[in-house]
Amino acid sequence: MLKRILIVDNSSVLAMRVKVLLELVGCETLLSHFLEIEDEFKNDLTKNHFDMIVVVHGIPLTLVQELKTSFKNTPFLLVAPHYQDAKISSTFAELYQLLPSSQRIYPFFDNKEIIGILEKELRINSAEAEISLPKIMLVDDDIQRLEILDTSLKGAHLDVTTASDIESVVALAKSKKIDLLISDFNMAKFTGIDVFRQLKVINPDCRCLLVTSKPHQSALIEAIRIGVEDVLEKPLNESVLLQALHKVWQTELLKRNNFELVERLQDTVDALIEKDSLLRVIYKNTPDGIVLFEQSGNILEANDSCAYLFSASSKDLVGNSIYSLIDAESAEEVKSAIFQAGSNKQFSCELQVLLKDGLKIPLAGSFSEIDFHGEIAFAAILKNVTHLKHKEELLKETKDMLEQKVKDRTSQLELAKDQAEQANHSKSQFLANMSHELRTPMHSILSFSRFGLEKLDFQPIPIDKMTKYLSRIESSGHRLLTLLNNLLDLSKLDVGKFPFYPEDRDILPIIKTSIDDISGFSLERNIKVELESSLPQVKVNCDRDQISQVLKNIISNAIKFSPDNSEIQISVLDNKGDVEIKVKDRGIGIPESELELIFSKFTQSSKTNKGAGGTGLGLAICRELIDYHQGSIRAQNNITQGASVIIVLPKFR
Repeated sequence: MLKRILIVDNSSVLAMRVKVLLELVGCETLLSHFLEIEDEFKNDLTKNHFDMIVVVHGIPLTLVQELKTSFKNTPFLLVAPHYQDAKISSTFAELYQLLPSSQRIYPFFDNKEIIGILEKELRINSAEAEISLPKIMLVDDDIQRLEILDTSLKGAHLDVTTASDIESVVALAKSKKIDLLISDFNMAKFTGIDVFRQLKVINPDCRCLLVTSKPHQSALIEAIRIGVEDVLEKPLNESVLLQALHKVWQTELLKRNNFELVERLQDTVDALIEKDSLLRVIYKNTPDGIVLFEQSGNILEANDSCAYLFSASSKDLVGNSIYSLIDAESAEEVKSAIFQAGSNKQFSCELQVLLKDGLKIPLAGSFSEIDFHGEIAFAAILKNVTHLKHKEELLKETKDMLEQKVKDRTSQLELAKDQAEQANHSKSQFLANMSHELRTPMHSILSFSRFGLEKLDFQPIPIDKMTKYLSRIESSGHRLLTLLNNLLDLSKLDVGKFPFYPEDRDILPIIKTSIDDISGFSLERNIKVELESSLPQVKVNCDRDQISQVLKNIISNAIKFSPDNSEIQISVLDNKGDVEIKVKDRGIGIPESELELIFSKFTQSSKTNKGAGGTGLGLAICRELIDYHQGSIRAQNNITQGASVIIVLPKFR
């Protein structure tokens, strides 16, 4: 089972070195900055198990105390700094007093010394040592001798399997892994070498000890050639056998361990080479400048992007002070941030690079304090933010425009709100009117129907009254049908399903037919409707039924709101490719503020909506139908008396 190691880091190069060496000896490591560890403590870090905790100098002592309390039985290892000043020395002394039994690793230790310390600590403090014992096969055709050896080895708590012929050896080897073969050299039907050859075919890693009373030179050479570890002479002493067995098995374990170590070492080296290559590619080709410098400002290393920012080569930058490459204000800001960073170890600054021509390049810098071979250094990532500054200026320039647009939009929304409230009021008024308009004819129909039914009981039946009742019922039915038709037309127009079949037609016959259709209404009021046109015919591309519906509605309104014994004039003019139809009455007129409003849905003029009846849908339907024809409709008051409704239709679509 892999050892789990927690490394509490402080951006130290030595800590990363210890991590790599721990992985090299087969440990699973978790490297965390102490700020992350503090956060994880809040999430109960103690639920995790660690076989060792490595503490790097410079982390808060309070955190170390918490770790010591939470992991009482876990060994600690300290990563020490260079004793470059009294402050660091005193801080590490306090850390060592807190963990007096812990081992220390110094920056001047080489990798071999560090690996030795790590292996020693992990082995001494392991809970239990796992002892791997070999699985042994005993082969001898002397059953009595075989039983004596079997009893002797099993008494040493070894896993032993016995066989007295090659067939049994092969069968057992196929069902069970054999680590070590102990066989008699010379047997009646076969030799120990024959057994070993058969066994190695099945298990190539098996080792072999042969036992003989008469060793021959040629047989020994053959045994060595095929890989026999040792040849023991009879009579066989139990102590000698166990010593030989132990020697062979320790050699095998060492071989296996070395093989695993070489594999791990190769994997680690390959991984390190790959990571190093990747980091170098990123470091060299990243568009942001990366610079490593001492606290004094002396540059230790810089990538190509950083050299480009400072208009110099990477070699020329090394040894120069970073403070000399930025303006004085930026240099003071960086120095102040370094001084005030404290335990945070990370900060950001805005800088400006001084160019030879006097121009300045704005930079955004992210700084981190690191341990560079036991000494304090700072790594900085510098990003050219010229384009961001330009965008910031553009944002400032557009800020006033946006604020003005917000004000304008707010005004529009307030206007829309007022219009919506007005529309809602109009709709409520419409529903009230519609309720009244529907109830009135329905009430008449029901009332006069009831009167008629009552008169049927009289003898003789009063024909004159029955005629009057039926006439009232018919009139109310027509009125109710008109209301329902208007609602149906409005719903069709709203969903865009109103039938529309335009054709080239003469508009004058359509107007005359519309006048004739409502002549009965005008005769009742003794109102004369006259058509005036100097043109023999006026061709318009229109839907005859729709235009007729519009005209009848407009003329009916003119009759409804005109005084008795008056006159309505309808004129048709050709106006530059459009046909203008004007319906002029002598009525009460329309308030100037309502000339456009009367064409809205559910709206009537304040002068006409009292006592005149109606739902306020007629003119709204007229406008929708005229819009279908790509025309226009409007109302205006006459100079003398009354109002006029003007319809404009294009001659051709």
